Amino acid sequence: MSDLVDRDSADETSASPQPAAPPSTNGGERHIGLRVRQWRNRLIGSQGFRSRALRFPGTRWLVRRKANDLFWLTAGFVFSQVLSACVSLGVLDRLRNASLSTKDLAKECGLPEDRMQLLLEQAERLDLVRRAGRSRWVLDDAGVVVASDPGLTAIIAHHSLLYRDLAQPADLFKSRKCTTQLRKYWAYAHGQNPSGIDPETAQSYSALMRSSQAMLADCILAAHDFGHYDSILDVGGGDGAFLVTAATAYPSLHLQLFDLPAVTELARTHLTDKYLIDRSTLHAGDFTRDPVPDTADCVCLIRVLCDHDDDRVLDILGNLYRSLKPGTRIMIAEAMAGDSEGAQLSAVYFSLYFLAMGSGRCRTDTEIKNLLDEAGFRRPHTVATPNPLLATLVFAER
Repeated sequence: MSDLVDRDSADETSASPQPAAPPSTNGGERHIGLRVRQWRNRLIGSQGFRSRALRFPGTRWLVRRKANDLFWLTAGFVFSQVLSACVSLGVLDRLRNASLSTKDLAKECGLPEDRMQLLLEQAERLDLVRRAGRSRWVLDDAGVVVASDPGLTAIIAHHSLLYRDLAQPADLFKSRKCTTQLRKYWAYAHGQNPSGIDPETAQSYSALMRSSQAMLADCILAAHDFGHYDSILDVGGGDGAFLVTAATAYPSLHLQLFDLPAVTELARTHLTDKYLIDRSTLHAGDFTRDPVPDTADCVCLIRVLCDHDDDRVLDILGNLYRSLKPGTRIMIAEAMAGDSEGAQLSAVYFSLYFLAMGSGRCRTDTEIKNLLDEAGFRRPHTVATPNPLLATLVFAER
């Protein structure tokens, strides 16, 4: 490595200042860590250092990996649009149970053959499709997952609203009360009068929530045994998607749901269609102020608190505390910020989503436990799930 540095030093001394030597170890640990980080940043910021590291066999792999990671950040929107085009044109769905030629796909998707070929080549590079011959295509791993999961395809289609809101991200960060597509879509998160939520609006966001719940429900059920309960109450449970999954896993479980009046009627239809209405009890109301039934052993809030700011979360939890009998368990299930890769990715995504939505945030489990404690709940504790990208669980007792 010293030979590598010596070879280039004459060329680069005048081109860029050389980083200072590492700092001495005087001072506190935090001060030392900061100075080491600043020295490291100066080193990495040197074009000469990066050039030498790229040419040196022992560090070339790391430089390439870091460069690729940075390119994912700078070009990630383009990659997501390849996925969006494949979903909106029905490419992945058409390949779900068949292999098709470029010509056939072009005809079915209404594209010129050369443009279809261009899209498929980019999809291949993103592991969505792969070649099954000279001009035939089948799904690759990522494409299979997307094509077989209605929830993912619904979210990808829904992202058209988010992308519009993120067109000028600096403006979104600057303004606290901007009008966005997501703010209109999720009107209930802003304390709108329940009677003002029309059935069409309720049906739109409830359908999205239901279609995206399958993986989340499996994740929750894999992390906690609901067989200990006679009855569970899903507060803000939408049209009952989680209850349907839980009912299949636990045939003796009594199901209860609490949501806005328009949403509760959708749940009634859904549970009836699934032949579960006879073992279900539905309650309509506003979970920030209306009494919540105290007849369940466990009360679930699944992707509820994350939609709301802290003051409204305390209204929700405070109302639950007043309504529930002592000993009732409460479960918070949502994507939470944390140290794992999945939790980090989830926090970045949802933090921007909630910013565009104008309400809510992605909290750590510690922040949620503090809110539960402030509302009066006892013994809050965290339960990990198999996939922190989707959810972490926090339990507490009334």
